[in-house]
Amino acid sequence: MTGQVRASLLAEFLGTLGLLTAVIGSGVMAQQLSQGNNAVALLANTLATVCALYVLIAVFAPISGAHFNPAVSLVMWLRGLLSWRMLVAYVVVQLLGAVGGAWLVHAMFDLPVLQLSSRLRDGPDQWLAEGVATAGLLLVILRGPTNQIAVLVAAYIGAAYWFTASTSFANPAAVMGRMLSDSFAGINPSSAPGFVVAQLVGAVIGLALHRALQTQTHLKTPPLTTIPLTTPPHTTLPPSTPSLDQQPMNKVTIYHNPSCGTSRNTLAMLERAGIAPTVVLYLDTPLDVAQLRALISAMNVRVREAMRTKESLYSEQDMGGAQWTDEALLLQIAKHPILLNRPVVQSPLGVKLCRPSEAVLALLTPQQQRQLGAFTKEDGQLVPPTQ
Repeated sequence: MTGQVRASLLAEFLGTLGLLTAVIGSGVMAQQLSQGNNAVALLANTLATVCALYVLIAVFAPISGAHFNPAVSLVMWLRGLLSWRMLVAYVVVQLLGAVGGAWLVHAMFDLPVLQLSSRLRDGPDQWLAEGVATAGLLLVILRGPTNQIAVLVAAYIGAAYWFTASTSFANPAAVMGRMLSDSFAGINPSSAPGFVVAQLVGAVIGLALHRALQTQTHLKTPPLTTIPLTTPPHTTLPPSTPSLDQQPMNKVTIYHNPSCGTSRNTLAMLERAGIAPTVVLYLDTPLDVAQLRALISAMNVRVREAMRTKESLYSEQDMGGAQWTDEALLLQIAKHPILLNRPVVQSPLGVKLCRPSEAVLALLTPQQQRQLGAFTKEDGQLVPPTQ
């Protein structure tokens, strides 16, 4: 196990532990102070949860992605962002963190550490509420700007506490932890299976809605004129596939990950330059091996140079080792598209991995560079105008 993997798993454990500590602990405190007023208790529980969620996501997102939720991890696996081994590891530490959070609260409030909740939460209305809450949560995570996820998720859960009949668990790990606490936030073990099934179904629905919301310019498959990008020596391109120097100067394609700040900055720079690029969301519909081979060949780099070496899967499988051939690596990228570094931009002036985002300037004409002018990235860094 590499240091990055250990750090990610520890972050998921601590984040889930902190979340359940806040949810259950604030429920215990609210119950003790509200004198039987459930509305006041729920409001206090909501405020503590919202604040804790924001802080925990902001702190741990750069390390593990701040899932704290098996339903979120499942969707990330379905999108190719987690290996199945990391999915299992994430779920295990999330469940352990949830149990630890419940026990920690009991110890802090001088309650019996081992207990089960007696609070029943049954019925189709509760299951529907959990499905809606979880689908909405995943939609916020998948569609929201990465630099605003902490506040968006916290705000959504705060609202869902009040507009859902179930008070929005939206998290199988939360069900586990709250099942072990006979307190305001608890759930009886007999009610848990229905909640978990509804949450998992809701998570998949959230992913489906995310994909359905993709606009027409965000293609699920690369256009025919985009790949192949290069041809072997002495090979003639078919008439339907123009060579790079025959394509219009505004014919640009970006292989884009909307969760990546560099990718978003690059896309914004292209649009500011007057270009309406074809946007290929390669995570949702991965390129096949032949398409990857052509794309990387056109970039004029080795396969490893086109990969995201920071991904845990890369270190888990020791993909930097000599035992991995280029073809074997291409197969892995096709299977796990998160391994492809991003964003890749194709224009008539070439194909380039645009990291940092200002590398895209090399693919713009002088007129497009002038139209772009000075550009401010999401983090406030200024890209000065070209001379």
